[in-house]
Amino acid sequence: MNRINWPVLIGFKLSWFALVLLQNTLLVPVLLFVVWSVWRCHRAERVAWLALAALGIALDSVLQYSGVLSFTSSVWLPEWMLALWLVFSLAVVQVFSAYLQNYWLAALIAALSGPMAYLGGAALSGQMQVSNTTEAYVALALCWGCFGVLSGWSRRFYA
Repeated sequence: MNRINWPVLIGFKLSWFALVLLQNTLLVPVLLFVVWSVWRCHRAERVAWLALAALGIALDSVLQYSGVLSFTSSVWLPEWMLALWLVFSLAVVQVFSAYLQNYWLAALIAALSGPMAYLGGAALSGQMQVSNTTEAYVALALCWGCFGVLSGWSRRFYA
């Protein structure tokens, strides 16, 4: 098992709280952190990071369009949510994917932690809402379970 990339893990956690609590207020420092971290990555890691970020943004766009997610001040995903996907995908490539090699475990961890992150973010942000229906929770769990498996699988291209 690889050593944990502590700067990226700590940067992700700080960025998550900064973006969820303050939305666009700390967007520039978060983006500077992402640029600095991606600059230090290998080319294959950059490609995986960009692919996972694009997939995550597309996933949230579909979830918003379907009514599972909504944002009070935006018709489309707000800038802070786009930045959150950039920093989260960086953490996936640099930290989490090493622990997602067992696909069943990856699906389970992601299916539980992804929806919990949305619910926590919604409670803290005041800008995001998660539909309070069984269908919405099932959709989140399925989407995130698949994203977890894909995150672990993507590691074969850059590790």
